[in-house]
Amino acid sequence: MLPQHNEGAGKPLRRHAKQLRAKALYRYGVATGWVLLPLLVYVVAPFDPLFLVAALLIGALIALPLIKEGKKFWKSSRNFDQGACGEEKTQQVLESLIKSGWIAEYNLRLPQVGDIDVWLRSPKGVNFILDVKSHSTEVMLDGDVLKRRYYGKLQDFEKDFLAQIAKEVKAIKKAKKLTNVIPVVVFSDGKVSFSNKKKIRGAYVMELGNLVSGLQELDRT
Repeated sequence: MLPQHNEGAGKPLRRHAKQLRAKALYRYGVATGWVLLPLLVYVVAPFDPLFLVAALLIGALIALPLIKEGKKFWKSSRNFDQGACGEEKTQQVLESLIKSGWIAEYNLRLPQVGDIDVWLRSPKGVNFILDVKSHSTEVMLDGDVLKRRYYGKLQDFEKDFLAQIAKEVKAIKKAKKLTNVIPVVVFSDGKVSFSNKKKIRGAYVMELGNLVSGLQELDRT
């Protein structure tokens, strides 16, 4: 199946973030209604204050889980916005390559792996895929595993990014009938504390500031 790529960098993530915010606001609104409705009814048609207290307690019990869900959706929307920002910044950085004849496609949707953030082809015909990560952290290498430094300690990321991009390589090769693809994990807001010339489990890891020069060097080799 050929990949679909009808949207620019970050747009699917922005859209998903907007949907999550709408879900959060809906839950906040319903929660507010459950608390305010007894008060409004009491103002219009006063009734026994004890019933008002009971109604407010019931409203609060219903509202609290809704508020909790709303906070969860709102937090997720911020994470998607952060990811979109990382992809948009990556697109801006790649503009210098595009002007020199490179081809870029963004958000290629493949059923096997979801979205491939960026597919690139140099004028020499060298193919790359980029998996953009927006984590604002120091990226370390522990053996052949990517980790982040947190308060002086190494911690695992939420996913194995190298395993993830290896699956994406297989998927894009099959979809576009390519022989060779160079995978690069790009940290748009993080600092990579090891050489970007080092291949780790078949992939390169770069920070955004070194991306263009790193891709050009790989294209020359």
